[in-house]
Amino acid sequence: MKRNQLLKANTGSWNYNLQEEGSDKDYKVFVAPTFEDLYKGKMYADSIIGKKVDFDVHDIRKLPDLLWKSNIAYLELLFSDDIWFDQDYFGEFRKLLNLADGIAKINLPQLFKSAGGMFIQRMKKLNHVTEGTQHLIDAHGWNTKEGLHTFRTLNLIVRYESTEFTDFKSALKYTDEERKALLAIKNGEMTKEEFISFVTMYHDSHFAPIKDKFLSQDPNLELKEEVDNIVMEIVGSKIGEELYFKNK
Repeated sequence: MKRNQLLKANTGSWNYNLQEEGSDKDYKVFVAPTFEDLYKGKMYADSIIGKKVDFDVHDIRKLPDLLWKSNIAYLELLFSDDIWFDQDYFGEFRKLLNLADGIAKINLPQLFKSAGGMFIQRMKKLNHVTEGTQHLIDAHGWNTKEGLHTFRTLNLIVRYESTEFTDFKSALKYTDEERKALLAIKNGEMTKEEFISFVTMYHDSHFAPIKDKFLSQDPNLELKEEVDNIVMEIVGSKIGEELYFKNK
């Protein structure tokens, strides 16, 4: 990946306190565009799968849109315990991270819809086999890891609503006691049929009833513009440096 990294954050199980021995680390990485990218209107993206570490790579210009769409997988990077950013832009990134609580609720209607859509997609993957989950299928007859994250998707929204949309970080991260209950799903303490019955009941009794509370919240367009401007400052400075050294 021959691109200048600007921001890198660990996400996934390590960010929820749901990792186990041997769990992979998943990083969201945002890189600077080149002058050619800007000129040709290109957005760089890549996915790098390693034995223990995976990287999901995007152009930094994509970050405001990903946050605005309120995809949990990208909102969570703002609350990572393992986050790095280019110190040349310390002020801009610190400003962005200081806005994390506001960004978490920047578009609450979309957050609820995104989580609901993710839940449906994950339910369809309970028999999905990958190299990393084959052992779970063999041991339990279904993809219990997918089951864990199916429930977690709903549970995060329920936990976040219970804080009155003030503490996304505590909703995201589980205590040592809480993690035992969630890892019980991954460890196959329910059959697939039992899990489907359980998670469907949870959806109907906990997730669905708070739909109107999310959908009645107005998206924060002013904050969206502020996030856009922060990233624009970073890109403008980075491209200015590139052109300066290229023409020197």
